[in-house]
Amino acid sequence: MKRTVLVTGATQGLGAAMVRALDERTDFDVVLAVRDVGRGEAVAKTLRRPARVVALDLSSLETVRRFAAGWNEPLYALVNNAGVQHATDTPPTVDGYEETFAVNWLAVVELTLALLPRLEGGRVMNIGSGTHNPENTTATRFGYRGGRFTSVAALARGETDGATPSQRAKDRYATSKLVVMAGTAALARRFPKTTFLTLDPGLMPGTGLARGAPLVQRLAWSSVLKWVAPLLPDTSTPERSALAAVGLLTGAFTSVGVYDFEQQPSRRLWKGALDVDLQERIAQQTFSLLGVSS
Repeated sequence: MKRTVLVTGATQGLGAAMVRALDERTDFDVVLAVRDVGRGEAVAKTLRRPARVVALDLSSLETVRRFAAGWNEPLYALVNNAGVQHATDTPPTVDGYEETFAVNWLAVVELTLALLPRLEGGRVMNIGSGTHNPENTTATRFGYRGGRFTSVAALARGETDGATPSQRAKDRYATSKLVVMAGTAALARRFPKTTFLTLDPGLMPGTGLARGAPLVQRLAWSSVLKWVAPLLPDTSTPERSALAAVGLLTGAFTSVGVYDFEQQPSRRLWKGALDVDLQERIAQQTFSLLGVSS
């Protein structure tokens, strides 16, 4: 019996690599949930087996709710891969929230909770990042200060103490990933019938994460850093991290765990993300903001 895996943000980078890795497994049906259906279909055409492409814009919570309400089949796994990072300040989403936090966390929770009835006994994979860790020297070299959690409401408003637009953007991304890594643990405790895993895919130069950055930074990310990455610690490629993701989806791994691109417990996980009080505050404040029962 084939198992259905829904992958968000599957048009490039890690998401596209994941669906290609899943395509190698004949026991999976893959669904690409993407904002740009045309690009999703282009990726689907590169696969060996048929894959469905469905529209999903995670920057609109109402769109997420409608999508989940229309999903009526069992799921083996939900991979919340889609994410955004900006290079500067940006306008709010249609819901009035800062987009980095809205897409990287609020939409993840909204989609996951709505699909849980279809996922019982299955797996949810969220995507973390070493940038959340203020002690991660690789991240600090690129200007990240680690996650700076204040409250879910403040982060949704885009509040940060960064002095420049660039620093604010980095802080928002790193903090959103801290929230993902800590908040996923709280979700796992609440919903023990579903396995929750977090993948820390490592630094992956050449992916589309820097697409909003200035031209010089984009060129450095896609060319120079791509070639020097093997010399840096904590670096991977979309293909390598995608294979780790498939291994986590199919292997015997512990719910709540944060794993790296070698399918090992992540050494980049900041001890602050393990604080149960922080995890619970994130979950409770998120549920309150979204208007769902905790």
